[in-house]
Amino acid sequence: MDCPTCGKSLATEQGMRQHHTKVHGESLPNRTCKGCETEFYDSKSRRAYCDDCDPNAGAHNGNWSDATETATCDRCGGSFSYYPSNKDGTYCSDCVEDADGLLPENPSESGERISVRCEHCGTDLTVVPSRAADQRYGVFCTLECYGEWLSEHVVGSDHHQWEGGAFDYGQRWWRIRRRALERDGYECQHCGADRDELGRNPDVHHIEPVRSFDRLEDAHTMDNVVTLCRSCHRRAEEGAITVLVGDEK
Repeated sequence: MDCPTCGKSLATEQGMRQHHTKVHGESLPNRTCKGCETEFYDSKSRRAYCDDCDPNAGAHNGNWSDATETATCDRCGGSFSYYPSNKDGTYCSDCVEDADGLLPENPSESGERISVRCEHCGTDLTVVPSRAADQRYGVFCTLECYGEWLSEHVVGSDHHQWEGGAFDYGQRWWRIRRRALERDGYECQHCGADRDELGRNPDVHHIEPVRSFDRLEDAHTMDNVVTLCRSCHRRAEEGAITVLVGDEK
């Protein structure tokens, strides 16, 4: 294909068009108007009419700049212009902005509020009564507080994954558990919380789950257990954190 401006030969029509746009700064026509049959360029190659023949352009468009109509304001009696594509003009813009009562007042009003405390951290909260009544475990200020409270209180048969009574880890487990607590100084090896801060002994977590061993005794080794607070223990069981023996806090 030869360029109509400089005569350069291109292998394809697309290549010739790209050349003309880039080199000569003008896109070649790619559409023929259905109205006047004039060729014109459309970047999306979709239009059926040129600008002069487009039935939705110019005066045919309801928002055309010269298509406004004039009305008399029902409030001040002054004249104002509006587009017929909008609803019929009733008030001028100045009256709409300044007048009271043309638009309904906002009927929303604050309802009753009650004071409660976050069940976990004790932060004072002001909530609607229904929020306090609908909470199974109480009201919490954040999802983080809710999660930490669950880690400390919803255990055993209260937990949604509870499958029955206590699992017998065998006599060796209690010796390993005591040795792990002593080795780790009765401190969580992830967050550093100690026995005094927790008000109880921390948990001892199996790094490789007990269920992955054929023999319980193989799970109860000092290199497979680490001391964690109940909150970090829950997160480790969920896979949210990874803690190994000897990790720095």
